[in-house]
Amino acid sequence: MKKESILGAFSQTARLAPRAQRQILDVYTTLALVSLCSMCGYYTACRFPFITSFGMILPLGLLGLVCAVLFMAPTQQNLSVRRLLVWTIGWISGVVIQPGIIQFMYSGEAHIVYAALGISVALFVSFGVAVMSSTQAQTVYAVGAVIFAMSALSWVSLLNYIYPTPVLSNMSLMVGLSGPCLSAVVHTSNMIERAAQNVDIDPVVSALGFFSDLVQMFVHLVALLSNDRQRKEEEERRDKRSGRRCYPKSKATSW
Repeated sequence: MKKESILGAFSQTARLAPRAQRQILDVYTTLALVSLCSMCGYYTACRFPFITSFGMILPLGLLGLVCAVLFMAPTQQNLSVRRLLVWTIGWISGVVIQPGIIQFMYSGEAHIVYAALGISVALFVSFGVAVMSSTQAQTVYAVGAVIFAMSALSWVSLLNYIYPTPVLSNMSLMVGLSGPCLSAVVHTSNMIERAAQNVDIDPVVSALGFFSDLVQMFVHLVALLSNDRQRKEEEERRDKRSGRRCYPKSKATSW
């Protein structure tokens, strides 16, 4: 079974040349390796205190590596070097987000991290399959509808700043979550369009863009699920306090 037959099941990729299909598979393979490096970075940071030892050097180094990958000329001669750089970006990303994940792990809310990770992967895969299975016009209309909805709901952030409420806070996070989701759709659509026009696809830059979308989805989902959890705990504490206050009163009236 050829690798190209994997993409032959989708309407948008089945019409592509075998060379273009191999390039698209190379993008997703590179993305999978970057994600694996990110998990390795998280595991390494759990064993060694990189954040406390290096401080702001790691985020600044991450920014420098991203700029280096984006500004390097995408040629076959430096493809191996750029792959190494983007794998390093994945590893440092895992190290940088490790303290935030550990905070949830130690507080007994590890299920939030696992749920956010699973949902972000499911969203990314579903959006990729949807774009590959839809026509270009359908994708453009869907992107336009999402952009219109985001522009209409962008006032939610301003209202949440003026009148902070849990409902507006969750809506603001939902608006933020729609950003990386929309970016993943646009990146996938542009990649397929370039492949249809027989334009070479750089696997490193494309994988870096997809990895950025995945990380943003994960961060927004963690914040959204954490807010829901805190809101439920506050409601439970409020109910318990109100129950304790009413108990002596009811006891006094019974006498």
